[in-house]
Amino acid sequence: MVLLVTVAFLTLYVVGVGGTTATAIRIREAWRRRKPDGIALEPRAAAEVVLDAPSLPWAVRRVRFVGWVAFPVALALAVFANPTYTWVVPVTVVLMVALNAFYFTAMQSMGEQLTLTPDGFRIGARRLERSVRWIHVTELTGARLGAFKGMRMSEAGEWQDPKLVPNVIFYRLNRALVHSRKTLVQRLSGFTYYDGVIRNAFGLPTEQLLQAMREWQRLAVEAEAPPLRRPRPGERVQPQPKAASSPLL
Repeated sequence: MVLLVTVAFLTLYVVGVGGTTATAIRIREAWRRRKPDGIALEPRAAAEVVLDAPSLPWAVRRVRFVGWVAFPVALALAVFANPTYTWVVPVTVVLMVALNAFYFTAMQSMGEQLTLTPDGFRIGARRLERSVRWIHVTELTGARLGAFKGMRMSEAGEWQDPKLVPNVIFYRLNRALVHSRKTLVQRLSGFTYYDGVIRNAFGLPTEQLLQAMREWQRLAVEAEAPPLRRPRPGERVQPQPKAASSPLL
Protein backbone atom coordinates (compact mmCIF):
# COMPACT_ATOMS: atom_id res chain seq x y z
CA MET A 1 0.00 0.00 0.00
CA VAL A 2 2.83 2.43 0.82
CA LEU A 3 4.48 1.62 -2.49
CA LEU A 4 1.24 2.30 -4.36
CA VAL A 5 0.83 5.66 -2.61
CA THR A 6 4.44 6.54 -3.46
CA VAL A 7 3.92 5.66 -7.12
CA ALA A 8 0.67 7.68 -7.15
CA PHE A 9 2.37 10.84 -5.87
CA LEU A 10 5.30 10.26 -8.20
CA THR A 11 2.86 9.98 -11.11
CA LEU A 12 1.21 13.28 -10.13
CA TYR A 13 4.63 14.91 -10.08
CA VAL A 14 5.60 13.50 -13.50
CA VAL A 15 2.29 14.49 -15.08
CA GLY A 16 2.32 17.97 -13.53
CA VAL A 17 5.94 19.00 -14.03
CA GLY A 18 6.64 16.83 -17.07
CA GLY A 19 3.45 17.95 -18.81
CA THR A 20 4.32 21.58 -18.10
CA THR A 21 7.81 21.07 -19.52
CA ALA A 22 6.48 19.51 -22.73
CA THR A 23 3.89 22.29 -23.11
CA ALA A 24 6.51 24.98 -22.57
CA ILE A 25 8.77 23.48 -25.24
CA ARG A 26 5.89 23.30 -27.73
CA ILE A 27 4.82 26.90 -27.03
CA ARG A 28 8.43 28.11 -27.32
CA GLU A 29 8.85 26.49 -30.73
CA ALA A 30 5.58 27.94 -32.01
CA TRP A 31 6.60 31.37 -30.71
CA ARG A 32 10.02 31.11 -32.34
CA ARG A 33 8.48 30.34 -35.76
CA ARG A 34 6.02 33.24 -35.70
CA LYS A 35 6.51 36.37 -37.79
CA PRO A 36 7.55 39.10 -35.34
CA ASP A 37 5.90 42.49 -35.70
CA GLY A 38 7.83 45.73 -35.46
CA ILE A 39 7.68 47.12 -31.93
CA ALA A 40 8.19 50.83 -31.21
CA LEU A 41 9.33 51.26 -27.61
CA GLU A 42 9.60 55.06 -27.65
CA PRO A 43 7.51 56.79 -24.94
CA ARG A 44 4.18 58.05 -26.18
CA ALA A 45 1.84 60.49 -24.47
CA ALA A 46 -1.42 58.88 -23.29
CA ALA A 47 -0.56 55.61 -25.05
CA GLU A 48 0.47 52.11 -24.05
CA VAL A 49 3.04 49.70 -25.49
CA VAL A 50 2.08 46.04 -25.04
CA LEU A 51 4.78 43.37 -25.35
CA ASP A 52 3.50 39.82 -25.67
CA ALA A 53 5.51 36.81 -24.56
CA PRO A 54 4.94 33.05 -24.67
CA SER A 55 3.18 31.95 -21.51
CA LEU A 56 1.55 28.85 -20.10
CA PRO A 57 -2.24 28.40 -20.38
CA TRP A 58 -4.32 28.66 -17.25
CA ALA A 59 -5.07 24.92 -17.10
CA VAL A 60 -1.39 23.98 -17.40
CA ARG A 61 -0.53 26.27 -14.48
CA ARG A 62 -3.02 24.42 -12.32
CA VAL A 63 -1.56 21.06 -13.34
CA ARG A 64 1.94 22.40 -12.59
CA PHE A 65 0.82 23.46 -9.11
CA VAL A 66 -0.43 19.94 -8.40
CA GLY A 67 2.85 18.50 -9.63
CA TRP A 68 4.98 20.68 -7.38
CA VAL A 69 2.75 19.91 -4.38
CA ALA A 70 3.25 16.20 -5.00
CA PHE A 71 7.03 16.61 -5.44
CA PRO A 72 8.13 16.73 -1.75
CA VAL A 73 5.59 14.09 -0.73
CA ALA A 74 6.78 11.66 -3.40
CA LEU A 75 10.43 12.29 -2.52
CA ALA A 76 9.86 11.78 1.20
CA LEU A 77 7.89 8.57 0.67
CA ALA A 78 10.47 7.19 -1.74
CA VAL A 79 13.40 7.86 0.57
CA PHE A 80 11.96 7.03 4.01
CA ALA A 81 8.86 4.85 3.58
CA ASN A 82 10.00 2.07 1.21
CA PRO A 83 13.01 0.33 2.76
CA THR A 84 11.95 -3.05 1.31
CA TYR A 85 12.10 -1.88 -2.30
CA THR A 86 15.67 -0.68 -2.82
CA TRP A 87 15.05 0.33 -6.43
CA VAL A 88 12.53 3.06 -5.49
CA VAL A 89 15.07 5.58 -4.18
CA PRO A 90 17.53 5.64 -7.15
CA VAL A 91 14.70 5.63 -9.72
CA THR A 92 12.92 8.52 -7.97
CA VAL A 93 16.05 10.63 -7.50
CA VAL A 94 17.28 10.17 -11.08
CA LEU A 95 13.82 10.89 -12.48
CA MET A 96 13.38 14.04 -10.40
CA VAL A 97 16.85 15.43 -11.12
CA ALA A 98 16.46 14.91 -14.87
CA LEU A 99 12.89 16.27 -15.01
CA ASN A 100 13.72 19.32 -12.91
CA ALA A 101 16.68 20.14 -15.16
CA PHE A 102 14.48 19.94 -18.26
CA TYR A 103 11.77 22.00 -16.55
CA PHE A 104 13.99 24.92 -15.52
CA THR A 105 15.66 24.95 -18.92
CA ALA A 106 12.31 25.09 -20.72
CA MET A 107 10.93 27.80 -18.44
CA GLN A 108 13.84 30.14 -19.21
CA SER A 109 12.21 31.05 -22.52
CA MET A 110 8.78 31.67 -20.99
CA GLY A 111 7.73 35.13 -19.93
CA GLU A 112 4.77 37.31 -19.02
CA GLN A 113 3.05 40.12 -20.86
CA LEU A 114 4.57 43.55 -20.25
CA THR A 115 2.63 46.80 -20.73
CA LEU A 116 4.44 50.15 -20.66
CA THR A 117 2.37 53.25 -19.86
CA PRO A 118 3.29 56.89 -19.13
CA ASP A 119 2.63 56.29 -15.43
CA GLY A 120 4.20 52.87 -14.97
CA PHE A 121 4.22 49.31 -16.22
CA ARG A 122 2.19 46.14 -15.71
CA ILE A 123 3.76 42.69 -15.68
CA GLY A 124 2.02 39.34 -15.52
CA ALA A 125 -0.76 37.30 -17.00
CA ARG A 126 -4.17 38.85 -17.61
CA ARG A 127 -6.22 39.34 -14.43
CA LEU A 128 -3.05 38.57 -12.43
CA GLU A 129 -1.01 41.62 -13.42
CA ARG A 130 1.22 43.51 -11.05
CA SER A 131 1.21 47.29 -11.49
CA VAL A 132 4.30 49.38 -10.74
CA ARG A 133 4.58 53.18 -10.99
CA TRP A 134 7.71 54.69 -12.52
CA ILE A 135 8.16 57.14 -9.64
CA HIS A 136 8.42 54.19 -7.23
CA VAL A 137 11.22 52.48 -9.20
CA THR A 138 14.69 53.23 -7.86
CA GLU A 139 16.76 50.85 -9.99
CA LEU A 140 16.50 48.96 -13.30
CA THR A 141 19.28 46.44 -13.93
CA GLY A 142 19.85 43.99 -16.76
CA ALA A 143 21.32 40.57 -16.03
CA ARG A 144 21.90 37.11 -17.38
CA LEU A 145 19.90 34.60 -15.36
CA GLY A 146 20.35 30.88 -15.88
CA ALA A 147 18.86 27.84 -14.21
CA PHE A 148 21.51 27.74 -11.46
CA LYS A 149 23.46 31.00 -11.72
CA GLY A 150 23.18 34.65 -12.74
CA MET A 151 25.39 37.59 -13.70
CA ARG A 152 24.74 41.32 -13.75
CA MET A 153 24.93 43.09 -17.12
CA SER A 154 27.66 45.67 -17.61
CA GLU A 155 26.59 49.32 -17.75
CA ALA A 156 27.66 51.90 -20.32
CA GLY A 157 31.37 52.69 -19.97
CA GLU A 158 32.16 49.40 -18.26
CA TRP A 159 33.89 46.41 -19.77
CA GLN A 160 31.39 44.36 -21.77
CA ASP A 161 31.61 40.59 -21.65
CA PRO A 162 31.13 39.48 -25.27
CA LYS A 163 29.67 36.16 -24.10
CA LEU A 164 27.13 37.81 -21.79
CA VAL A 165 23.69 38.09 -23.35
CA PRO A 166 21.28 39.52 -20.74
CA ASN A 167 17.83 37.97 -20.65
CA VAL A 168 16.14 39.55 -17.61
CA ILE A 169 15.60 42.97 -16.06
CA PHE A 170 15.54 43.35 -12.29
CA TYR A 171 13.76 46.28 -10.68
CA ARG A 172 13.91 47.65 -7.16
CA LEU A 173 11.23 49.83 -5.57
CA ASN A 174 11.37 52.63 -3.03
CA ARG A 175 10.41 50.65 0.05
CA ALA A 176 9.73 53.82 2.02
CA LEU A 177 6.73 54.41 -0.27
CA VAL A 178 5.76 50.92 -1.44
CA HIS A 179 5.41 47.66 0.46
CA SER A 180 6.66 44.84 -1.75
CA ARG A 181 5.60 41.28 -0.96
CA LYS A 182 8.31 38.67 -1.32
CA THR A 183 7.46 35.24 -2.65
CA LEU A 184 8.53 32.04 -0.91
CA VAL A 185 11.03 31.31 -3.69
CA GLN A 186 12.67 34.73 -3.19
CA ARG A 187 12.99 34.22 0.55
CA LEU A 188 14.40 30.70 0.29
CA SER A 189 16.93 31.64 -2.40
CA GLY A 190 18.02 34.88 -0.72
CA PHE A 191 16.76 36.94 -3.66
CA THR A 192 15.39 39.84 -1.59
CA TYR A 193 17.36 42.89 -2.75
CA TYR A 194 15.27 43.38 -5.89
CA ASP A 195 11.50 43.45 -5.80
CA GLY A 196 10.75 41.84 -9.15
CA VAL A 197 12.12 40.42 -12.37
CA ILE A 198 11.01 40.84 -15.99
CA ARG A 199 12.00 37.88 -18.11
CA ASN A 200 12.67 39.08 -21.65
CA ALA A 201 10.85 36.68 -23.97
CA PHE A 202 9.48 39.41 -26.23
CA GLY A 203 11.79 38.82 -29.19
CA LEU A 204 13.87 42.00 -28.81
CA PRO A 205 17.29 42.75 -27.24
CA THR A 206 17.30 43.18 -23.48
CA GLU A 207 19.57 46.24 -23.76
CA GLN A 208 17.01 47.95 -25.99
CA LEU A 209 14.16 47.15 -23.61
CA LEU A 210 16.19 48.33 -20.60
CA GLN A 211 17.04 51.68 -22.20
CA ALA A 212 13.41 52.17 -23.25
CA MET A 213 12.15 51.51 -19.71
CA ARG A 214 14.68 53.94 -18.28
CA GLU A 215 13.51 56.58 -20.76
CA TRP A 216 9.86 56.00 -19.79
CA GLN A 217 10.87 56.35 -16.14
CA ARG A 218 12.87 59.54 -16.74
CA LEU A 219 9.95 61.25 -18.47
CA ALA A 220 7.53 60.16 -15.76
CA VAL A 221 9.76 61.51 -12.98
CA GLU A 222 10.25 64.81 -14.81
CA ALA A 223 6.49 65.13 -15.31
CA GLU A 224 5.88 64.65 -11.59
CA ALA A 225 8.40 67.43 -10.83
CA PRO A 226 9.33 66.33 -7.30
CA PRO A 227 10.67 69.14 -5.04
CA LEU A 228 14.34 68.27 -4.73
CA ARG A 229 15.13 71.27 -2.51
CA ARG A 230 13.55 74.39 -1.06
CA PRO A 231 13.77 77.55 -3.20
CA ARG A 232 16.35 80.09 -2.10
CA PRO A 233 15.19 83.52 -0.91
CA GLY A 234 14.04 85.54 -3.91
CA GLU A 235 14.21 82.54 -6.28
CA ARG A 236 11.17 81.87 -8.41
CA VAL A 237 10.35 78.28 -9.22
CA GLN A 238 8.45 77.62 -12.43
CA PRO A 239 5.97 74.79 -11.85
CA GLN A 240 6.03 72.04 -14.45
CA PRO A 241 2.80 70.55 -15.79
CA LYS A 242 1.96 67.21 -14.26
CA ALA A 243 0.98 64.18 -16.27
CA ALA A 244 -2.56 62.88 -16.19
CA SER A 245 -3.26 60.54 -13.32
CA SER A 246 -3.35 56.82 -13.97
CA PRO A 247 -5.28 54.05 -12.24
CA LEU A 248 -2.07 52.15 -11.66
CA LEU A 249 -1.26 51.46 -8.04
